[in-house]
Amino acid sequence: MNKNKSIDFEKLFLKGHKSYDTAIGNWWESQASNGSHRKAYELIVNYVEENFRSEKSKSPKWIVDYACGSGLFLQALAVRFPKSNIVALDGSPKMLELARARMVKVSVEAGIVSTKKCFDTNGPRVRLVQSSLPNFSLPKHKADIVIFVFPNITPAPADQDYYDKHGYLNRADTKVFTGLARLREMDPEDEVAVIKPAELYEGLMTDRVICRNLRHSLKPKGICFKVDYANANRSELSQLTQNRSLFTEGALEVPIKDLNSEVFFKYRSNRFHRSQVILDVYHQTKDKSDKTGGFFITRLDAV
Repeated sequence: MNKNKSIDFEKLFLKGHKSYDTAIGNWWESQASNGSHRKAYELIVNYVEENFRSEKSKSPKWIVDYACGSGLFLQALAVRFPKSNIVALDGSPKMLELARARMVKVSVEAGIVSTKKCFDTNGPRVRLVQSSLPNFSLPKHKADIVIFVFPNITPAPADQDYYDKHGYLNRADTKVFTGLARLREMDPEDEVAVIKPAELYEGLMTDRVICRNLRHSLKPKGICFKVDYANANRSELSQLTQNRSLFTEGALEVPIKDLNSEVFFKYRSNRFHRSQVILDVYHQTKDKSDKTGGFFITRLDAV
């Protein structure tokens, strides 16, 4: 019997960051530990190292692993960057305990610390921080690199006020969103079904708030690496889909209907990998189109 069939993802994700303390956490630990994910984590950490070392002579002093989960990617990151301090953020105590145990196995000094002390001079090399995400009370502009791998943050209804206060209802953004929502072209998403404006707004604006939070932690000229599930190479997506993605990332530099949105990242590069990790999405949607594809890594530079 497929255990995933018994998981009501839609219902459990209503618990927000606490959802990973439920059956979803067990499912994710099983997924993250398989061969496809382990290979993906190595490819991602290779891309991070390749990009950072091509421009910097020193190792990054501070790296943030945003929504670190059970620590499989964190483990690869800690081993590859032995001179860097890493702040690993997650809302689930269950996931953080698994991550702590993994650090012990690879002899990496790690410990649970508070949000206020996560960037202190003294402390373990890997600081495990329990925090609902996004969290704009985290110290600002401290990290050289922020990495967000396979995002799956779904706000609980109780979290909505927090999103509203941090950009979800931003008037200027709403005007740009309206322009993006009204545009139509031969868009892969629009061909399948017409997306309801309310659903599109929720998706784009929620992701934009999270990307604002990624920028919040970065130093000026810091680098963000965002890893997304994808059915195709980013360059193969329609211009409308690309513009919507750039809008959520805070990297849309072209006007939409003569309106400009705030730019807090500059889009730099992207690399696509075919991978069975796309089945993470299929388990949740049961959409056959989510059986093929993989993931891409996007580099965004703080401005």
